Amino acid sequence: MFFKPNFQPAFHRATVSAIMEEAPDVHTLQLLFETPFEYRAGQFLTLVFEDLLKEDRRSYSFSSAPAVDLVVSITIKRISNGRYSRPLIESLRVGDQLSTTSATGLFILPKRIETFHQYFFFAAGIGITPIFSLLKELLFTHPDVSAVLIYSNSSPLQTVFENEINELQKRFQKRFVVHYLFSNTTQLNNARLSKWLLPQLLERYALGNKKEHLFYVCGPFAYMRMVRYALQELEYDDAQIRKENFDTSRPIHLHKPSDQQPHQVTLNLGTEKHHFESQYPLTILQTAKQLGIPLPYSCETGRCGSCMLRCTKGKVWMSYNEVLTEKDLSEGKVLTCVGYPIGGDIWLEG
Repeated sequence: MFFKPNFQPAFHRATVSAIMEEAPDVHTLQLLFETPFEYRAGQFLTLVFEDLLKEDRRSYSFSSAPAVDLVVSITIKRISNGRYSRPLIESLRVGDQLSTTSATGLFILPKRIETFHQYFFFAAGIGITPIFSLLKELLFTHPDVSAVLIYSNSSPLQTVFENEINELQKRFQKRFVVHYLFSNTTQLNNARLSKWLLPQLLERYALGNKKEHLFYVCGPFAYMRMVRYALQELEYDDAQIRKENFDTSRPIHLHKPSDQQPHQVTLNLGTEKHHFESQYPLTILQTAKQLGIPLPYSCETGRCGSCMLRCTKGKVWMSYNEVLTEKDLSEGKVLTCVGYPIGGDIWLEG
């Protein structure tokens, strides 16, 4: 491989114990960790590489579920121009070692599962990966809830985990429904998910009160936006819609913070405390990286939540936010990769 893992004490070292081909250009990697590794269904880990004397990171969702699977697994799709997905698919071998961060991500089941009686999962393409993890965790550990999976692909050949999902449907047939959509079908009314088709599917499968439904969405940006708008038109609350964004392109920031003066940042990371000055146009994360302070991060675009900290004093302005809910914001959670201190000094805790 032309890249090498970045083996630092702060990272986990994992050995590839098995590689399974799920579909063309899609592989699942089973990983054995040298040190204890914990994660939650629906989360992701970030692989850390050294590339041309600099650190580079890429995040991949778990396809395993901790309550169900004995071995940790991530699933990777080869992207045609992917800097790392291509060699991971083409060159990685059993026995190779990878460097990873700890698990992170907010695309997880709620603390109180029983708050909702029916869970809807909308997946398109490789977006099935974290949803497959969530489905297994939900079905095997919570017998009193039901689930519906609406799964879109270009064809059956491209359908990742199809056999495993069908086995789940057989095993939990009284409370798990799967509806496949294939864009290459001649049945146009069952080809693509749309604002026209989605309400029909909900009418067919939804049980009970609207307030008892929780939705998980993962796929291309336009797909997730359509699902969200369709659910909003059906008068579902945003708090009932959870999405995982695989888009790593950098959003265009049209606004700047009103305060671009330097301010002091006090950072508490467990037993470590750091003090530094941060000023626009450098984000809090960019400043910390320049100073060698090991803050967690992955996408650096405000889309994954890896860099989330809690602001306990002062105010942080964010140029973009795809993951934090109104409840998160009210609790002081901020994204340091798109965050800038404004109005004075700030205190952050990890």
